[in-house]
Amino acid sequence: MIGCSSFTLESQDNKHFLSRTMDFQIEMAEQILFIPRNKEIGIAHSNKETIETSYACLGMGAMEEGHPVLFDGINEKGLMGATLYFPGYADYSENIKKNQKGISPDMVIPTVLTQASNLEEIIDLFDKKFVIINDTNPTLGLTPPLHFIFSDSSGQSLIIEPRQDGLSIIKDSIGVMTNSPDYQWHETNLRNYLSFTPNQKESIELLGKTLKPFSQGSGTFGFPGDFTPPSRFVRTAYLKNYAEKPSNELAAITLCHHILESVSIPKGIVITEHGASDFTCYSAYMCSETLSYYFSTYGNQRIRKISLSESLKNEKEFKNFPIVNEEDILELN
Repeated sequence: MIGCSSFTLESQDNKHFLSRTMDFQIEMAEQILFIPRNKEIGIAHSNKETIETSYACLGMGAMEEGHPVLFDGINEKGLMGATLYFPGYADYSENIKKNQKGISPDMVIPTVLTQASNLEEIIDLFDKKFVIINDTNPTLGLTPPLHFIFSDSSGQSLIIEPRQDGLSIIKDSIGVMTNSPDYQWHETNLRNYLSFTPNQKESIELLGKTLKPFSQGSGTFGFPGDFTPPSRFVRTAYLKNYAEKPSNELAAITLCHHILESVSIPKGIVITEHGASDFTCYSAYMCSETLSYYFSTYGNQRIRKISLSESLKNEKEFKNFPIVNEEDILELN
């Protein structure tokens, strides 16, 4: 079972960010992959369908049968995306129309990031060119149930959910996504938490006694603290809404890190029905304007950064950047 949480953010200097956790039972943070322009990449496992890339991109990922699979990433136009688990709700099309190509669910991120420059172009891609199909990942031995969040320099977000009633494309989301149920359910569920506030509750008179709150934080008493998708959605939405707006990119990355820490899962805390331990393998934070990809991993909490520099964007071949997953401790004496 894969958990995950994701959200968008804006800084005071008008930079735009997409962040996510990757929760899984095995280590997923092994390498950053770079995909160049004008390169053939696979978009489906079963029929070996390929496309030529238009835009360079990078993100956390792995190679499958010689083709890149990105779990999340950013392209040279500042378009950012992430894939999250969607069990029990994801349903893929068996009908590929004329002039359309089928995409495996786990290949949606590299396909979109190499073909689209903004959110509107994503909508056009799924309207005219691509359809997400039921296609087995050879490593997993199953078709992963996934949904997707994208954002760009407009600060808007796009949530894409393949469902039994068709492909749902949500343009007016609050920029928060976790896992099942579907996005609209999560947004409706926020109405159960209207009383939560960062402000302190006032004292009241009860049966001749003055009752005061214990210390600070009484406005969030009863706040959901578990690791289910609904609770992680509520926590992420609340923190995104009330946290002080960061002044610049560095402050925004710091805030993104703190918000994701509220939904990060230590090993041993969430055990699946098969006895495996879900944990937060890594957290990623992307900035649309500077084309920067930041990340921290379970074994190394230091935030690292890689950017789509001019020299990297002009590379002609795939590149991978291995990740060190051991703590990098700064010793002061």
